[in-house]
Amino acid sequence: MNKYTVMAAGLVLSLGLVAGCGSSDGEKPAGAPKNNGSAGSGGAAGSGGAAPQGPAYGGPAVPGLAAKAAWSLAGANANAIDLGDTFLFVKDAEGAYALGEKYGTDDPIDGSVGTLHFSNDPEPATLEFRDVKTGQVRKTLKVTTDRVAATTWHDGVRAVAVFAGATTESDGLSAEKTTTTVTVYGSDGTELGKAQREGDTFHVTEGHVIEQDGDEGLKLTPIDGGAARKVTCTGQLASCSYDPRSNQIDGSQAHAPLITGKYAFHVENASNYENKPEQLVMTELATGKKVWSTADVTPPAGVELTDGKRTTGNLRVMEVRDGKVLTAWGVSALSPDTWVTATYDLASGKQLGGSTTYSYADSPHDTVDMEGRSVLSPDRTLAAAETKDGTAVWQPADGKEVWKQKEEENAMQPLRFSPGGVLYGVTKEDQFSETVYLAVDGRTKKVLAKSLPEEYVPLFSRSGYGYMSTEKGFFVFPPAG
Repeated sequence: MNKYTVMAAGLVLSLGLVAGCGSSDGEKPAGAPKNNGSAGSGGAAGSGGAAPQGPAYGGPAVPGLAAKAAWSLAGANANAIDLGDTFLFVKDAEGAYALGEKYGTDDPIDGSVGTLHFSNDPEPATLEFRDVKTGQVRKTLKVTTDRVAATTWHDGVRAVAVFAGATTESDGLSAEKTTTTVTVYGSDGTELGKAQREGDTFHVTEGHVIEQDGDEGLKLTPIDGGAARKVTCTGQLASCSYDPRSNQIDGSQAHAPLITGKYAFHVENASNYENKPEQLVMTELATGKKVWSTADVTPPAGVELTDGKRTTGNLRVMEVRDGKVLTAWGVSALSPDTWVTATYDLASGKQLGGSTTYSYADSPHDTVDMEGRSVLSPDRTLAAAETKDGTAVWQPADGKEVWKQKEEENAMQPLRFSPGGVLYGVTKEDQFSETVYLAVDGRTKKVLAKSLPEEYVPLFSRSGYGYMSTEKGFFVFPPAG
């Protein structure tokens, strides 16, 4: 079977770029137990197991992490999908751990694993669910699969999608037929739902199968049953699409999370043929009832208006969380790289606190629209923007700037925050020099580590534990005390 284009949405929760309203640090596994099994021809399930006796950590001290690893797993570059309270590892028939696979262009923008396992044809594999804090095996499942990928269930709960494709050959008259089955499991190995589609071009996120439905629409079908919903963008020759790397719906110039908690977004005036600026509209996911729209709020100070209308369609909703909508607005048609960030109260539509204005770095090599977007700390007290002069850190609660780099400094691209406020980033002296990974204090700008090897820049689970996949093995650390 040829490599198909099914994509499970990569998670960006560790960056906090797109988080559902119902998500919180105390998320629990979703759903009730159904049947334990596999995509394709499944097998037996098991549970329990001792904590791993992995290699001792011999790498550099990493700011934000405890000095001693909580546990480790042997296997060069072994990798896992972060499910919040468990890590999901995949073993092949020979017992080797999956390393994480590049799969088209679906790599999550937060640097976490999108596709963990991929093969051209379905093959036997073992799913291994390990406790984040102890490494103990909570459950194993035998499956037959050609792809295992990170996804989310309803309300942003982390989950894993197991795909299995089947091809019916042509009989000489009929066309060859491809059918793909996807089974979604929660962090405890419970089967949450299963779906089957003819063909192989669809996405899986927030417990829904996402399919393009005409140029202007997306079809959202609940995997666990219920009526499908079509999200339709408006405007002359309107066009909208879904990007699984960022979990966002993309209009011509406007971007927002497609599904966030109990809500969905669509774009009005999503066309280059409209003279009205694009607007982002949030509706109830179940009913389509309008809840909030950028058209109904006052743009923040600094956004250029002509006859009461914005002069650019550049617009982004970064996050909907705890009754607040975090937005970014293009300043003007003549300043396409300059954005104003502001937070709005969902119920009243009023702006909360102040705003920040930055000119964002623009790379012609970016394939994901990133301008106007910031990296958010897990507790949402800090945000880091990649400006043309480097990193600027600000407070989402009130829009106040904490610090920013100066023009003469080596510009740093922010990657992610630790739960304790350490900011990891990447910089280089010029376009010909080597890339350098840094760790700085998110509040003070103090450099805590100036030359970390790339493989030792950690990711963080929702439990706060840091983890890294290295040539020496997979290491998990408690957060720094």
